Amino acid sequence: MKILAVESSCDIASVSLLEDNNLILELKEFSTANHSEALMPLIDKLLNETNTSLDDISLFAVDNRSRFFYWN
Repeated sequence: MKILAVESSCDIASVSLLEDNNLILELKEFSTANHSEALMPLIDKLLNETNTSLDDISLFAVDNRSRFFYWN
């Protein structure tokens, strides 16, 4: 099972690809700007570098305290 994990609750936006219990690749970017500008290019780069498509992803994991996804 491949998992795409997204973290955006601090100044560092990061995306990770895991397969079962193994980390395949993690990419990070320090950004004081809106993470919405950093996350999509990071996800695209991660998928390209690992030769993975979205169809290969079984689960998406997102930090639930992220203001990007849960803005009030």
